Amino acid sequence: MAPAGSGKTTTLVARIAWLVAIGADPAGITAVTFNKRAADEMASRVDAALEPLGLAAGTVRVKTFHALGREILADGGESVDPLLDREAVLRDMWPDIDRGAIRRLDDAFSRMKLEIGITAREVATDPEPGPIARAFLAYESTLEDAGGLDFDDLVARSLRLLEARPSLLRRWRESCEHLLVDETQDVDRSQLKLALLLAAPHNHVFFVGDDDQTLIASLPVSRPAGRRSPGPR
Repeated sequence: MAPAGSGKTTTLVARIAWLVAIGADPAGITAVTFNKRAADEMASRVDAALEPLGLAAGTVRVKTFHALGREILADGGESVDPLLDREAVLRDMWPDIDRGAIRRLDDAFSRMKLEIGITAREVATDPEPGPIARAFLAYESTLEDAGGLDFDDLVARSLRLLEARPSLLRRWRESCEHLLVDETQDVDRSQLKLALLLAAPHNHVFFVGDDDQTLIASLPVSRPAGRRSPGPR
């Protein structure tokens, strides 16, 4: 844990170079960060750090959680298209909806998918669903009718898929033998659970984050810390 500008990402990149230098297989190293811009910047820095070691650009996987989830889903034979924009879907469903209502539904749906980890099928078992639950069911039905998914599904569905498919999980654990996570204060519950699931059982995992933004007191699966990531929307 360290404040902004203290060199957290520099330390993470240096650790990747050190792992390769001491003999770690680059194919077993994965670095994950908060959004696409951060991932692109980190990938450039990792490539520069590994060039003196004779490794080609892109040898070490550097992803956002969403991109990692998409890759996991595709590897498991799950559809990853079309990827639908939540705001556009909500406006199509309710043309008169205002921006404030969109924000409230967006936050609520993300909490349901990523913080609580609940599915539409589970929500539908409620005999008296409230207005948010009814909106969620309608939204999920629209996604299903379109045969698509949204950004949150990339993480939520990949997590459920790995938990249900031991062979797929073993394959991805090999790719994440050494897992490094930047900007940990910005991860949500499902992203943290995904990281810890991939890192187990050896737990060669390295987190960096800024405790001035969100306190990272501990990192167990049962009580993960952090706030919801807005994702690359």
